[in-house]
Amino acid sequence: MTENNREKSSQDIDFMSSPSMQRAIKKSRVKQTIKYTFIAFLTSAVMLTVIFIGSDYLLNKRLRDNQNHMERMVKGANISGESTYYIHNLFSVLGETTYYKKIGGRQIVWDKTTKKIPVFGRIQTIHRGSGMVTTDSMDEEAKRTVRYNDYNNERKIDFYYPGLTYDYLPKELDLAAGLDENMLVEVALSFKMPMTLDQLSKTLGHENVNWLWVDTTTEPQRARMNDELDADGLKVKGGGNAFGFEVTEEYPYSASNGQGYIGALEGASESSAFVKEALKAVKANAKNGELLISGAVVTGTPEELQRFRKLDFIRASVLGVTIDKY
Repeated sequence: MTENNREKSSQDIDFMSSPSMQRAIKKSRVKQTIKYTFIAFLTSAVMLTVIFIGSDYLLNKRLRDNQNHMERMVKGANISGESTYYIHNLFSVLGETTYYKKIGGRQIVWDKTTKKIPVFGRIQTIHRGSGMVTTDSMDEEAKRTVRYNDYNNERKIDFYYPGLTYDYLPKELDLAAGLDENMLVEVALSFKMPMTLDQLSKTLGHENVNWLWVDTTTEPQRARMNDELDADGLKVKGGGNAFGFEVTEEYPYSASNGQGYIGALEGASESSAFVKEALKAVKANAKNGELLISGAVVTGTPEELQRFRKLDFIRASVLGVTIDKY
């Protein structure tokens, strides 16, 4: 009798196997699973938010640091404007920039570049419409190396340094002046000697003048170029990398433009070592503190460009973009 009571007592104590307890345990496990799932979801959401916000902040900072509007204001012959749109990804941004030129009052697309800007690492130029690699070839008719823009197959302009020795100096103003009257033409002019803005205002004038070239080489650099470089094509300044500034007929340039340009160079030099070196050369070349101009870009119809043929201070002239007027 005693043993049976003990067995019965043991069965009464084994409440873990009872249906009510099993339901309670199952309910508790479900609650625990939901709790852990919610915590995991919340943690993931917080982490993703931090990643998104952090990535966006760092990318926007890199975009601000990468903007070179000041540099574009002081460099690039007759490149009158640009526009950029961005495609944002999680860890990078693709930026496509379109560059424009103004030819006789008409604006054309000159180039397009696509850059990949990552959160960390080097910014890459993954596409350039005008060509990633420049191919130079001698043009027998022009008697010089002529470079073309791959994007639109238009000629690129070059400047010839004052004081350097060349085997051949192009006089392509004559060619430009003889083109069809319904064309708009771009020509780069190189001067025999640098001039101040006041001197240039009286001799070159303001009509059809789009842009002024500021030489950023020093006298010792030009001497080395003369001694060490043989081919003419190695001793010219490509328009895309030439320093200078835009001018308009509506606001005639004067000596005050020179001080404004030096101020723009000083602003751009804060974020560019390349511009900083150019600024030193510009100040070293200055005449009594006045900015010196070594060339210009003129645009217009062949008839409008006729007057520049009479100017004896022009050393060389290079034909650039030619487009239909209408």
